[in-house]
Amino acid sequence: MKAYINNIAYDFVQGETILEYVRRIENNKNAIPTMCQDDRLENFGSCRVCSVEVAREKDGPTKTMASCHTPISEGLYIYHNTERMQRLRKNIVELVLTDYPSDKIFPSSTKKATPFQETIAQIGIPNIRYPKGKTHFDIQPDRAHPYIKSDLSQCINCFRCVRACEEIQGEMILGMSGRGFATNIIKGFDETFNESACVSCGACVQTCPTEALTDKFETKTLIADKTVRTTCTYCGVGCQLDVSVIDGKIRGIQAPETAEVNQGHTCLKGRFAFQFYDHPDRLREPMIKKKGKFEVVTWDEAYDFIATKLIEIKNKYGPDSIGGISSSRATNEENYLMQKMIRVTVGTNNIDGCARVCHAPTAFGMQQSFGTGAATNSIEDLKQTDAIFLFGANPVKGHPVTGAKIKQAFMKGVTSIVVDPIKTSLAELADYHLQIRPGTNVAILNMIAHYIIKENLVNQHFIDSYTEKYSAFKIHVETLNMHELETLTGVSKKLVRKAAIAYAKANRAMEFHGLGVTEHFQGSKTVMLLSNLAMMTGNVGRNGVGLNPLRGQNNVQGAADMGVQPHQGAGYMDINKPEIQKYYAKKYGVSKMPEHEGLKIPQMLDAAIDGKLKALYIMGEDTIMTDPNTNHSIKAFEKLELIVVQELFMTATTEMADVVLPASSYFEKNGTFTNGERRVQRVNKVIEPIGNTKPDGQIIIDVMSRLGYKQPTGLTYDAGKVIEEIADVIPFMKGLTWERLGENGLQWPINEDGTDTKMLHINGQFKKGVGTFHHFDFEETPEIISHGKKYPFILTTGRELEHYNSGTMTRRTDNQTILPQDILEVHPRDAREKGIKDNTVVRIFSDRGSVQIPIKYSKNVKRGVLRTTFHQPEVFINIITGSVGDKETMTPEYKVVAVDFEQIPN
Repeated sequence: MKAYINNIAYDFVQGETILEYVRRIENNKNAIPTMCQDDRLENFGSCRVCSVEVAREKDGPTKTMASCHTPISEGLYIYHNTERMQRLRKNIVELVLTDYPSDKIFPSSTKKATPFQETIAQIGIPNIRYPKGKTHFDIQPDRAHPYIKSDLSQCINCFRCVRACEEIQGEMILGMSGRGFATNIIKGFDETFNESACVSCGACVQTCPTEALTDKFETKTLIADKTVRTTCTYCGVGCQLDVSVIDGKIRGIQAPETAEVNQGHTCLKGRFAFQFYDHPDRLREPMIKKKGKFEVVTWDEAYDFIATKLIEIKNKYGPDSIGGISSSRATNEENYLMQKMIRVTVGTNNIDGCARVCHAPTAFGMQQSFGTGAATNSIEDLKQTDAIFLFGANPVKGHPVTGAKIKQAFMKGVTSIVVDPIKTSLAELADYHLQIRPGTNVAILNMIAHYIIKENLVNQHFIDSYTEKYSAFKIHVETLNMHELETLTGVSKKLVRKAAIAYAKANRAMEFHGLGVTEHFQGSKTVMLLSNLAMMTGNVGRNGVGLNPLRGQNNVQGAADMGVQPHQGAGYMDINKPEIQKYYAKKYGVSKMPEHEGLKIPQMLDAAIDGKLKALYIMGEDTIMTDPNTNHSIKAFEKLELIVVQELFMTATTEMADVVLPASSYFEKNGTFTNGERRVQRVNKVIEPIGNTKPDGQIIIDVMSRLGYKQPTGLTYDAGKVIEEIADVIPFMKGLTWERLGENGLQWPINEDGTDTKMLHINGQFKKGVGTFHHFDFEETPEIISHGKKYPFILTTGRELEHYNSGTMTRRTDNQTILPQDILEVHPRDAREKGIKDNTVVRIFSDRGSVQIPIKYSKNVKRGVLRTTFHQPEVFINIITGSVGDKETMTPEYKVVAVDFEQIPN
């Protein structure tokens, strides 16, 4: 198929627009000027700057067409730079400039040209023959928002911001009001950004071709000394960021449009919340606690103290008296080194981290079902799915870029099912919202499976060909009493039946789940039942299907991959097997490895209270604030003889430490993070380490050296060299190298030749040979059995968009201005029955303790259910959470806490 550019024939691709075709053939994005066009948005064709002349035959009559939305076709003749088109473009720009500040036509000497200024330069500055407009000049700039600023005197009514808000973020906050010269952008109901429901993602700022919309850092017009591509440190989406640096300081962040993960989009945390990196609170020097007070010391003094104490404790009590807690915020290489240090130099498998605290049930459950405990598909598959089954996750807040993609799919009519005790924004959009009682996940999944089987909607071919133990599962769910389960879950069985049929009838259905699945007493069982749903409907091993966990922290997947868990080493190999112990010993160059499974964090804390654990080495984890039952954790820490913490800031955990080591942030080091779709991506050093800080990897290598083990890659931390060792140790990363990662990373398994894997279990080829069905009955959590009568409300915890985990970083940015406190959501009738007014500070209490927190009336929670976040240390919600956890993995049950609340007496 051929078309013609200036009478020369070239092949075209079906579905291309004229603009895409000319750009590709001429290898020039500026081959045709544009103004309202953005590659990330649906073509709009409002400005006509991209107009070209087209004809059906050579030298035949021409028509003027907007190239951005006109499809290319066979035999079309295109003339894109004729004198007539040049005049037309100049006239269009001339009309725009009648309502545009004359001093903004040219870029200032201290700024880069805006896209509009580039377009003017490309077209040529016209003579402005028309009278000046008046309306835009009367609009006052909006400077109220902490990050986003508007000066609509520079607005050219291109609609790009309106479309970005709708098509990328799905919020539809921005709109257009008025006619003629009175046409202008409005925010919400003609509010400021601060007053509107804006989520501060910055998509409008990035697409705006003028300075009508900017951020406080003026990122898009910065003339930076350098721009460095790196991977975001916040959630498990793994967005790529372009970080601008001037005079050694970070001045702004943009989202690169060439990034496969986020395609020019990010949330307010990734784009704006970077000020923490040089905050005055940053730890800058090593410290040792002497006579109850921290004193600044040299690195050598700190290392000598740590090594002496660890060796002393190991010799006196044995290696199992020492434990390590690693970080899902740290890089793969640093997590790998941390688990290696604990296993090789200390000689114990007492190594654990957030990867187990939040998503161990995912790994365990999927390993039992499929053989691999990671996402089966890529997020890109959302474009190909027919149905989305979202269980126990609120990605628009916890994983905003993926959440925006899911929201777009919901709005475009994909069959949508949400299982969540909270009426989230996605639940409101969904075709089916199953608003369960917290803790009844197994019951609702058994109901769904029952109706799929009853309606004969199973994929029998897939079941017979690729799975085992289906018959026992089928018999189990067929005999369950739906009336009893309806009462247990609080969800109408008719609604469950409709949702089950909708899921099973979809040709391709994707499942997504989050901490609302894993942080439960039956977390692992729930993951196995989710796996059952995928297998019984054949939704495994194809595009647009699969089981896709939404990982919480930026490197939860990577930390687990690297062996930060007491029962599996790097690459998920069972450390209880002698042959695996020999494998690691040979790879690490030591005579032997520890021979028995180590302790998980709850077991370490119990062992500390019992006097069996004497030392704890923590890298980047605020255990006191983020683990449940805070008073229990404090009691355990008080019994330890040595606590070492590597951190960015003073936290509740560092306050209890004996040694505090100042670590470098992700901006200050090289390494890799692995996102929720198994994508290993580079973290590139942007600036030099702040103060006297060191990368966590360097600190671990230094401590290992003091403990008598010389890291084969050398005494200097080099992420690329550590990657070589990781690739040698972990079979599914055999082809991983720093160079091969490029700008967009690789999804494991990575073959020896460097090719990666977008999708697992193709054609039913499960890693464990066949997919295995499991069946379970619902079990009430011990939390409710033991405390439910005395404490009749169920508290469930979650995140808000503005903050990340315990808020250590985000609270030290302007995000704290946007969301300054944790709030308890309470159904209005529950509060009124206690005589408590909206926005009142209440006391919420459990069997473990009590905290004070302001309430907010909300019908997003059912009666008897309370919801809050855990971002602010002033509240310290984990004082009241309990020690119940998932049976198989001990992941804490943050989502079901038996509590009560009351008005605080005057």
